[in-house]
Amino acid sequence: MISRTLAPMLLLLAIAAAPRARADALPQPAPAAATQAEAAPAAATRAQPAQAPTKWSDLTPEQQAKIKAVLQGSGWSVGAGVTEADPGYVGFSRQATFVPQFFYHYGRFFVSGLDVGYLFGFSRHYRFSVGVSPDFRRVQADDSPQLAGLQTRERSVDANANLTLLGDWGSWNLSASHDILHRSNGTDLDTGYSHGFKLGGWNITPGIGVEWQDADEVDYYYGVTPAEAIPGRPVYTPGSSLNPHVGLGFSTDLGAHWSFNANLGYTRFGSAIHDSPLIDRSGSPSIYIGFTYSENTLRGLFRRRGR
Repeated sequence: MISRTLAPMLLLLAIAAAPRARADALPQPAPAAATQAEAAPAAATRAQPAQAPTKWSDLTPEQQAKIKAVLQGSGWSVGAGVTEADPGYVGFSRQATFVPQFFYHYGRFFVSGLDVGYLFGFSRHYRFSVGVSPDFRRVQADDSPQLAGLQTRERSVDANANLTLLGDWGSWNLSASHDILHRSNGTDLDTGYSHGFKLGGWNITPGIGVEWQDADEVDYYYGVTPAEAIPGRPVYTPGSSLNPHVGLGFSTDLGAHWSFNANLGYTRFGSAIHDSPLIDRSGSPSIYIGFTYSENTLRGLFRRRGR
């Protein structure tokens, strides 16, 4: 299965001139300013080692104001990387692809690569967005000798909705997408859990999840019609498929604006895909390595899916 996530979802971007806040600590209404009496005990503890803020109320008024200004204004990031994936098709060689990166938001509207969407709601506990995004999967007869005679499976565009719940326990993501160009007319549901931690100067984010593809989507990309059937490639009409997946993300800051990002992933094909005569592997591994330059952005709020 060719990955539809060419743009990595694990870019962890800093807010300029402010300590990095965790994703579950992002905007909600600011509390009233502390009185002088409330501030006195805090002054007595200033000699103790400082800890990174873990929730909105831990942020200073200046930090809260900066986050609000970013959401009310705009921010952007650019970058580039290389991704390599094995879609699992018979005779299809693993290919490395150069991936330019671009992200821009104005208020709650955002553009991430070729994804366009709107952030409907957010707090330190959740975020919800909707949008449209390209589905880059495309299979042609000349992709390998074994696929000769196959009708082309075209790229498409999906409408999607994404909900993420956040807490000290990690993050849980649920996304739904549907083909709006009616190539497959298929629907895809994906859910996953991840929990990031720091190791030295690195942010490490392991994750696990499962994707469900309906019968229309699986049949379009992995089915074989009577017109395509040949000896060794019989007619095949699959049902829906449940595909578990795991991932491991790495990122580190290289300065005030630059960051390095990498992601390893593996999707295990469900039986409806694995049994297809077009497939000769049990799953699809992928890797991404890239660099990002960011300016005044809270990109983590706008991620379409946690995978």
